[in-house]
Amino acid sequence: MKKTAALLLGLAGILSYAQSSSFVFNNYNVYDAVGRLMTCSPTPGLIKYMYASPNGSYGSYTMPAGISSSYASFGTTGLAPFPMNMNYWNVTDPANTANNTSYPYNHPYITSTMSSINEWASFHFFLKDSAGNNIDSYLVGDPAVAINAGVTANAYQVGTNSGIEAEWFTITTPTGKVTYFSIY
Repeated sequence: MKKTAALLLGLAGILSYAQSSSFVFNNYNVYDAVGRLMTCSPTPGLIKYMYASPNGSYGSYTMPAGISSSYASFGTTGLAPFPMNMNYWNVTDPANTANNTSYPYNHPYITSTMSSINEWASFHFFLKDSAGNNIDSYLVGDPAVAINAGVTANAYQVGTNSGIEAEWFTITTPTGKVTYFSIY
């Protein structure tokens, strides 16, 4: 009986997964990181994901060189103190395409529905110099989460042209989980 109760509690935890980490990002090098930030469900088979605006039409946004910032949740991305357009999330829901649209960062669909099932997943980006030339290409994120949207991400990657490192990891602190994305 105890084993069954423990198994059911474990399954309930998996099925009721919620965004439980803040997101800290650091671009410590001299190049801008231009790309697409994605979230996805860590639960296989639950394929709702979203990209940070303005990625709806496969656009990109820029994480400027030398920046360090963070988001407490998907619903606070419009509040970051730096020049990145994170006021909207572009949702993809293959099971219900009526949900496939852009939502303001503080919309109830983002703060309730998507925050209850998604985690920070990956950042697919190019390092670009001040003239806009591509230096290197990366796909960094949590491999176990990003794969649920069909994305093969690397937790750690070194640029083939620049040798610049990028990494993605999550730690647990006394106040909760924190996901870090850093470019060195």
